[in-house]
Amino acid sequence: MTTLTKLTSDFDFLTGHFDVAHRVLQPTGEWKEFTGTCTGRTHFDGGVSIDEARFAGGYGLSLRLYDPADENWTIYWVNSKTGKLQPPVRGKWTDGVATLYGEDDLGDRMVPVRLRWSDITEETAHWEQAYSSDGGETWETNWTMDLTRRTTEPPPLDLPKVTGDFDFFVGSWDVLHRRLVSPLTGSDEWREQSGSTSEAYTLFNGAICVDEVTLPADGAHGMTVRLYDVAAGAWSIYWISSRRGVLEPPVHGGFGADGIGVLEGPDEHEGRPVDVRFRWTTGDVPVWEQFFSVDDGATWESNWTMTFTRQGE
Repeated sequence: MTTLTKLTSDFDFLTGHFDVAHRVLQPTGEWKEFTGTCTGRTHFDGGVSIDEARFAGGYGLSLRLYDPADENWTIYWVNSKTGKLQPPVRGKWTDGVATLYGEDDLGDRMVPVRLRWSDITEETAHWEQAYSSDGGETWETNWTMDLTRRTTEPPPLDLPKVTGDFDFFVGSWDVLHRRLVSPLTGSDEWREQSGSTSEAYTLFNGAICVDEVTLPADGAHGMTVRLYDVAAGAWSIYWISSRRGVLEPPVHGGFGADGIGVLEGPDEHEGRPVDVRFRWTTGDVPVWEQFFSVDDGATWESNWTMTFTRQGE
């Protein structure tokens, strides 16, 4: 088991279940009030915070990543209606208040946005969103959430299930790694390592899959966030290292009728541009495999496999 050094506890307060009172500013100037719930958890011993919000008609996901280099947080939002990452906000905590800035996509235009967390106690918290129409000189609050801790898990939403592609992966796993020591060099030297574990779960009734894996050889943890794009009918998969606290470039794709998942995208390896392919083989003992290509996908070199055995079996 790889033990991480705890770098932050900024969002540990959000771990658990909450009732949420929403107030949203309407175009008429009136405020609309409604209620919902959310459930939060942390990864990387506090370096990643995730919460799933539930409200009438859908889910929302906040993904918060702590960058140890500059002690800033980057926060992404995902709406279950699209399954796509929205543009991030970025900022940090000062004197008990988190203030983060970015741009929000309103469809026809981008608008400056400010998010704030404040009034944090063991049982309650306050969040608010504001837009600016003058480049950040002034701000108008348009959405607030007041969270109150609850003792029971909120009920699930009664919404149609759009995918169950990664439901097979939910649970606790022992992981056997097999890695090519020097990819793209012609070497055929592989290194195997056991002692790794993974914990996986789904959100949005299967349309998001998250897992955290221990990497003892690297002295780190890794985390994968998988988002299902409803319109495209495809997955986007993002990798996060506990060392960096940033989303790596995604791969995109899906599962065929044979149950094999293939996803591809551009990346870099040691400063060299590469195309990356992930391949998932499902079943009682799932296998994930990574490939690199340097000839625009004409040929692929396998460089890493993870074989998952469910714990207790």
